[in-house]
Amino acid sequence: MNLIKSNKFRAAIGQRFTGRRLLRVTAGTSLIFLTGCRGAPSVNLLGSFCPGWMLCMILGVMGALVLRRVFIKTNIDAHLPLPAFIYFCLWVSITLLSWLLFFRS
Repeated sequence: MNLIKSNKFRAAIGQRFTGRRLLRVTAGTSLIFLTGCRGAPSVNLLGSFCPGWMLCMILGVMGALVLRRVFIKTNIDAHLPLPAFIYFCLWVSITLLSWLLFFRS
């Protein structure tokens, strides 16, 4: 026994969600999600604007390389279980910390 009549169900859906109404609803909800968007911070570097995230990544790589040299000199590098993973995590940490220090608004 079918409790829901298929033709009434189709008629109810057709009246509520027409193409124009669906377009309005999606446009309205997309505006809610786009309210926090703004331009990426850029840094003037010798006359050309460089994105801030790129500078933070370079700082992270340089910081990880410096820490690697320190770990080799102090003989900590020989005791690291997964050196590639450790240095990757150091790179990510330094990158995110530099982003928080320089571009926090």
